[in-house]
Amino acid sequence: MKRVIALIMLASLAPAWGLVNVENCRPSANEDILRSGEFSWGMTLEEIKNKESDVYERGLRLNGRAFVKDGEVYLPHSTYGSKEPKLIKLSERFIKSVTSHVENALKRNYVDALIFPDMGHSHLFIDQKFYDEVLSDIPVKEQHKRYELMLSHPKTKFLYHTAEQLKMLDEGNELLPNRHLQWRFFTRNIVGDNNQGKLELVHNESHSHNTAHNYEEGYRYWGAGFNISATKKGCFSYQRDGKTYYFDLSLKDLEP
Repeated sequence: MKRVIALIMLASLAPAWGLVNVENCRPSANEDILRSGEFSWGMTLEEIKNKESDVYERGLRLNGRAFVKDGEVYLPHSTYGSKEPKLIKLSERFIKSVTSHVENALKRNYVDALIFPDMGHSHLFIDQKFYDEVLSDIPVKEQHKRYELMLSHPKTKFLYHTAEQLKMLDEGNELLPNRHLQWRFFTRNIVGDNNQGKLELVHNESHSHNTAHNYEEGYRYWGAGFNISATKKGCFSYQRDGKTYYFDLSLKDLEP
């Protein structure tokens, strides 16, 4: 019966929902939550890859993850002063774009693992005109409405600071003599569009770890983006080396 219900729900969803594992994406109060203590700073590439596999197979979920309800996919947002999180409806555009970001980043060797120490969190670049004319008038207590508009807007860009906890520098902040690690250093700022999931790279020569926060004139940086993490129980599917894997999305940062 559960399988029949899941198939009926899937049939009622938009085309992008083919990327959604409805069974995995149901709301649940009893899940093993991923916490920041799973990771550490200065991890080697081998350690990060092993940890990704470990987290994936244990089925650890992001707290406050996206879920399916009444044929739509929602992302909870904890609004200041509200006891219950508000729900942000995710658009077909957004889900397709983020999935493409993940697949293309892996394909181009911009990332090695879909967890916090590597590709695990995002920031946003918002079209300044859209912000001034639409978003700026939305009060803080209705921040979830801003997010719903930002995440679905075709001009929004998503910045991923990859290699977040990967050891790429020595004690003197010099690049380690490893070609792949140096590649990862210079490609660690990925910017994805919200149309076809195309990727660009930005660079910050003035920062010792090449951490960029700027894109182009006409865009406004928005620091609080979403988190992503691969897990076999995840809501969203992606392709890697011809195989299907899953990941979760959340607006909540990892907690200790």
